[in-house]
Amino acid sequence: MKAFIVDDEAPVRQTIILLLNRWFPQIEIAGEAAGVTEAVEKIDLIKPDILFLDIEIRGGTGFHILQRIQYKEFKLIFITAFNEYALQAIKMGAVDYLLKPINETEFRTSVHQIIQKVNPTSESKVNSQFAADIKTTGKLVLRTLTDIHIVEVKDIIHCVSDNTYTTFYFSNKEKLLVSKSLSEYEGILEKFGFVRVHQSHLVNVNCIKRIEKTEGGLVYLNDGSSVPVSSRRKPMLLELISKL
Repeated sequence: MKAFIVDDEAPVRQTIILLLNRWFPQIEIAGEAAGVTEAVEKIDLIKPDILFLDIEIRGGTGFHILQRIQYKEFKLIFITAFNEYALQAIKMGAVDYLLKPINETEFRTSVHQIIQKVNPTSESKVNSQFAADIKTTGKLVLRTLTDIHIVEVKDIIHCVSDNTYTTFYFSNKEKLLVSKSLSEYEGILEKFGFVRVHQSHLVNVNCIKRIEKTEGGLVYLNDGSSVPVSSRRKPMLLELISKL
């Protein structure tokens, strides 16, 4: 995989290169640019797989680059000091929108996500790395449209799928909506006591208060909520509960 970096601040470009070399040796640094004209020429020539793009740069903006380039077969991550362009960035197909100064954990999460999209065969390895990170810190980074949240995994009660979105429900009654599918979290969180009881529901086993014995039925959680459990998944859930 080839990466191209566009930012008019040399220290920022060097930070991105440092993090890629440290955590993703399989990604080649194919080039970098500080301004619009240089970036357009090099991107069309190099044809990168990943583009790290600043918003306000020499000669215009990152959006001007996206409008002028012919080659567009890359995954896009915006890295900027300005948070007011997030919605526009998402509309442009960005995988992520990171704010400066660059947070190493957030950066790694974003690049991992791209690797999964470009090379699905690496998914199990990526999930193992994420799991290792969570086991070490006990925390999970969740990015909404407007904010970046660092949450305690033990505080997550359950997660609900809505197509390509997932809503996380917490023990303090708060909830967060993130633009990733439930399946992207299932493989990570199942190692920490989470089980998918239904196509749309992933629950923290430690937060289960009661399970109905009837066919299908409901699972009652200790925050007062309840979620459906499918007949197909119920035997697996009961077996897991028996081992607590």
